[in-house]
Amino acid sequence: MSSSVEKLFNAPSFIFLRDGLYFGIGLSNNLPVLETCELIKLAEAQGIDYAWIADESPSPPYRDVFVAITSASLNTNKIKIGTGVCNPYTRHPAMLAVAVASLNEIAGSRIILGLGPGGSLSLAPLGMRMWYKPIRAIKESFKIIRGMFEGNKVNIEGELFKAINCKLGIDLKRKPQIYLAARGPQMLEIAGELADGVLLTAPLESIKFAIDMMKLGAEKSNRSVDEIDIANWLPFAVSEDAERARETVKRAVAVIVANSPEFVFENTNIKLKEVTEVRDALKEGVASAMKKVTSEMMEKFSVAGPPEDCLQIIKKFRDVGVSQIVLSLIGPNQKDTIKIIGEKIIPCLKF
Repeated sequence: MSSSVEKLFNAPSFIFLRDGLYFGIGLSNNLPVLETCELIKLAEAQGIDYAWIADESPSPPYRDVFVAITSASLNTNKIKIGTGVCNPYTRHPAMLAVAVASLNEIAGSRIILGLGPGGSLSLAPLGMRMWYKPIRAIKESFKIIRGMFEGNKVNIEGELFKAINCKLGIDLKRKPQIYLAARGPQMLEIAGELADGVLLTAPLESIKFAIDMMKLGAEKSNRSVDEIDIANWLPFAVSEDAERARETVKRAVAVIVANSPEFVFENTNIKLKEVTEVRDALKEGVASAMKKVTSEMMEKFSVAGPPEDCLQIIKKFRDVGVSQIVLSLIGPNQKDTIKIIGEKIIPCLKF
């Protein structure tokens, strides 16, 4: 591991050190827990810095995110492991704070809380309202979680959440990082103000807008946006057969396009009429939505193709300010994909 990455892991506080491009893998958490653990072990051996595990339960076939993180923590030493992402509706913010603090006892302060307003897979099965006052929910969550991470006894009578004498009984060696999944302007500004990092799913043309919104938030906290890790999570498939790679990620691209706000498509060649067609088709199922995905959507919302093509795409994101590229593993042969990241991509782009 490079000296720069060692600095990041051993720093006394979790101020992000923007001195290179970091690599993460995104895992959907739909495999048996021990298989997910093996993928993360391999990622660590290949020099990958972060592993992000989705929290989509109780929808099948997704596993519990904290069980998966526990297994991975016990079987790795350096890689940072994050939830990608938990929501405060199904897991109360105080319970999230306790879970992450407890996991950091196992993992040696390597656990990150990825936080967001949730989605249909985690909320719909419980009959919960989608995206109910998400800005308020996230702000109250930060207040509770940060307070507990600071060692305080938290008492909050919020609009959405209450915390009564909530305090960690755990001696934190380092305060865990919190990353915020953000797309819209208000959520991006909150990320700039409160979060250690942001998790985007954004095309190249939207990165500048995201950073500008985060700068507004960062100013409220008297800090620089350079202290915030800007991570972009994109579906990833690598193959010498470019068409095969693109077909592998098309399902994920359809879902991302359908769930992205309209401003994300500004300055791209994607027409809003085409986006509406994907959204309407998704009501009939993902297979129908995939048929409406255009080549331009594939280009903007995925990293797919031969290794050389993937390198060029990642370089473009690095050059506009992305500090962590999260390659979401999709399809079969994920172990081979991780090896390609470690052997053919990271050496060409890191530091």
